[in-house]
Amino acid sequence: MSLRFRLVFTLWLVTALAAAITLGLAAADAYRTARSDTQTTLTRASYVLERNYHMEPRVGDPLYAEMTSIKLLGVMAPGTCIRFDQRMISERRLCAGWQVFGQIAPGWFRDLAGRMFEPPASVVRSGSASQSGAFRIEASFDPVAAATLAWQRTRLALWQTLAMAAGVLLLGSAAIVWRLGPVRGIVSGLDRLARGDLDARVELGGAREFGQIAQAVNHLAERLKASAEQSRALTRKLIEVEDVERRQLARDLHDEFGQTLTATAALAASMRFAAAGDRPDIERDAADVGANIRNMMDCLRGAFARLRPPDLEEVGLAASLRTMLNGWETQRGTRLTLDYDLDEGGLTDAVALDLYRIVQECVTNAMRHGAPKHVRVILRQREDDITLTVEDDGGGKLAGERRGHGILGITERTAAMGGRLNMQQTVDGVRVDVTVPGAIVRSAA
Repeated sequence: MSLRFRLVFTLWLVTALAAAITLGLAAADAYRTARSDTQTTLTRASYVLERNYHMEPRVGDPLYAEMTSIKLLGVMAPGTCIRFDQRMISERRLCAGWQVFGQIAPGWFRDLAGRMFEPPASVVRSGSASQSGAFRIEASFDPVAAATLAWQRTRLALWQTLAMAAGVLLLGSAAIVWRLGPVRGIVSGLDRLARGDLDARVELGGAREFGQIAQAVNHLAERLKASAEQSRALTRKLIEVEDVERRQLARDLHDEFGQTLTATAALAASMRFAAAGDRPDIERDAADVGANIRNMMDCLRGAFARLRPPDLEEVGLAASLRTMLNGWETQRGTRLTLDYDLDEGGLTDAVALDLYRIVQECVTNAMRHGAPKHVRVILRQREDDITLTVEDDGGGKLAGERRGHGILGITERTAAMGGRLNMQQTVDGVRVDVTVPGAIVRSAA
């Protein structure tokens, strides 16, 4: 869930809660008004009864009670009821109409209001207009009228709240989306950094805090790029040292071990010819020694081929790869194909050697850890990038966390070129994909 959605959802939730509180307060205020009107009605009615006895000249008139009731109805608040008695008036109950409140509240609202709010309590007052004019009056508020008053005020507050909430939600949601606009750029920049695009930068904009975050992300990207360049330079230096050591080792093996094997082979041949006829056992042993020496020299020539870098400057990368693949095809009888579509003009010797070594290591692993019938090597130029794919059907398995020196060498050479490495297990074997950015190749050139 995105930050924008969470903030907008929170705004809507808070607005709904505020609307519910507003409606509750409107209903509570209606019940508070009902209690206030009940007390006001009691006060006014008491005043009428006290004053009416002194000012009415015809106290004993039969119409006195009706006239008093009419006066009391005139001072009663809508929805209130009074019960009173006086010396000249027997106990009576009067209720003021509450049609002014509007349509009666529905039953579910009356039930809900009855559970949430306490109905207005009755209030009582006693007094005397004279020594012989004592009275008692009780004022109350009709429960249905109180619920109807609360219903009408809640409906009015509901429409006002909805209008205000709509404005708040629309304007608030638009403000949140607008103010959080820089977040998308920051997240996009971080995603690009996570994918290895160290040239990604975040545009400064929005609130000051977002600008600070963008500056921090850009500073982090610069540090990561500098660190990656240092690491790539160090890896390249280590690989160059390794290649120099390989070249030196091949030279030492050729000069020392190769000459020793050649001399030993000559000595075995001399012994074989010298012992011919009279010492068949010596002749046989000398022949076995010669055969072992020839096997050792074949292994040594294979080691020379792996240790000695190819003549890339003279024959090129494509010819060197074909020579290597043909050698494996002749030695193992496995079909090895090369799909080559690459302009070598922009390649440096270091990048060409890295690509050659990666292919060499992939093919060696396929032969060593599987029994492939077909190994396919694809090296192409795709837009500005160089893509290398080596796929076999030998049934080999990818190593887990414990990887050998060969995989480590592939990883290091790919990192030295600033490329991306992806190794995956296929149905028939292993597939290795290497992508080298063209910018790295051009900068190296």
